[in-house]
Amino acid sequence: MENMQKQQRARDVSAPIQFITLDGTRYKLAFTNRAARVAEDVYEQVYGRDVGYTEILKALANFKYKAVMAVFYGALIAGGAEMDWETFDNLFKLDSIEGIREIIVQGVVDALPKDSGGNENP
Repeated sequence: MENMQKQQRARDVSAPIQFITLDGTRYKLAFTNRAARVAEDVYEQVYGRDVGYTEILKALANFKYKAVMAVFYGALIAGGAEMDWETFDNLFKLDSIEGIREIIVQGVVDALPKDSGGNENP
């Protein structure tokens, strides 16, 4: 029984994303200091902006696509993948991120105004 894994029925959207699938290949992601440095390098070398990781995370919180790509590329490289930016740029799609649909839906739901008057149709 020790080797039996608990079957996961639904994705916990608050759990960290651990894998990305690009062109049918699944890659491990590692959100480490190296990932942060690579994301900063992407911003400087690809986007032409010298910004710190905190600024990148602020952009990520605002769902800026450049930030999403830079952070995931950094995590991909930190996870041990050998891939250049051009290849990643050509292969990356939002649905490459496991569980992205659930994350987006939860983000939209969280952004909706709360009904304070008890109305059925706000």
